[in-house]
Amino acid sequence: MRKKRTRKPITKWLRQGIALFVAGAALWLVWLTGDPASALSQLAGSTQLATSLLAAELGAPPQDDAGLSGWDRLVLAQSSLLGGLLPDTPASPPLEEEPSPQPEPSPEPSEDADPLPAVTDEPDGIIPRTMVAGTSAKYVTSGSISIYNHTDYALDIEQLLADAPTLTADADGPQVLIFHSHATEAYTPAGSDIYEESDSYRTLDTQQNMVRVGEEMAQIFEEAGIEVVHDTTLYDYPSYNEAYNRSSQGVAHWLEEYPSIQLVLDVHRDALAASDGTIYKTVAGTVDDCAQVMMVMGSDAMGQEHPNWRVNLSLATSIQKALAEKWSTLARPLVLRTSRFNQHQSTGEILLEVGTHGNTLQEAITAARLYARTVADLMTGKG
Repeated sequence: MRKKRTRKPITKWLRQGIALFVAGAALWLVWLTGDPASALSQLAGSTQLATSLLAAELGAPPQDDAGLSGWDRLVLAQSSLLGGLLPDTPASPPLEEEPSPQPEPSPEPSEDADPLPAVTDEPDGIIPRTMVAGTSAKYVTSGSISIYNHTDYALDIEQLLADAPTLTADADGPQVLIFHSHATEAYTPAGSDIYEESDSYRTLDTQQNMVRVGEEMAQIFEEAGIEVVHDTTLYDYPSYNEAYNRSSQGVAHWLEEYPSIQLVLDVHRDALAASDGTIYKTVAGTVDDCAQVMMVMGSDAMGQEHPNWRVNLSLATSIQKALAEKWSTLARPLVLRTSRFNQHQSTGEILLEVGTHGNTLQEAITAARLYARTVADLMTGKG
């Protein structure tokens, strides 16, 4: 009979001590810094450490995938935009800091339906999805508005709408600032929209990355008589990890120079891929050849100073309502996160995701222009 090997207690204690020290150092640095993405990039010498920290925040999924639907597995996939915890690499896409709202097709499938088909007619195997609110208890819904709440704060959508600040177009000076913490993010090449990659789904070509999307939005605002500052700085190049720190300094500069700015839009694109490498793109079911947009709002849930996060959330909620009234499924559910994403700098700052890396640039441009038109209508009293 083979004897069962035992470990020496001192080895176990040492291993536990090291684990506790690493976890404590991680929590201290995340709390201390104003940029969780930067903090984790300094700590995460390997993907394993970042994954451990994420598991502590999210709760580890069952090891055997028992009870996980296809969309559950997708939720545990990557989203380079929101967390910014790890830079994209072709071999290993980054994990989310927290899961995106559970994407579900519209109409909702039966309980035993698998929303991850093995085949698709889309070019290059990219699968389209119109993302709507799921059944998780984290969703707070009222009428056409749903908020995926990652925090423990209670949310009252009707009260948020009642408290929403009013945007105007008659200020003396620029009223809107558009910038891009991750400006080099790009989309799936299609047609004449071809680019040289600086990294996976990233490019320095400002006609193909987020700068182009921001420019299209700026044109819509300006056509409505709204003055815009479009900051085209590539804040995520050459260092992706310090992007939020650098963009924060840029925003501070513009707010000081133009106190008339009421709305600050940090425009990104999302990324959705299943564990098997399948790429998904969002589609607005009510608009042809159009991606979906998603507003991501920060909070002070991680202990960072952000006293006006409810004001920002109220503003985003009012925009979400206008989007739903005009374009139905153009907007994915609004998201409230535990990080603040530098939104403490203004009472009108929103992180906007336009499509995913599976969308084409033209699909993203359509979505961005519709979003800008909706906000412009609100500012000019036409909404």
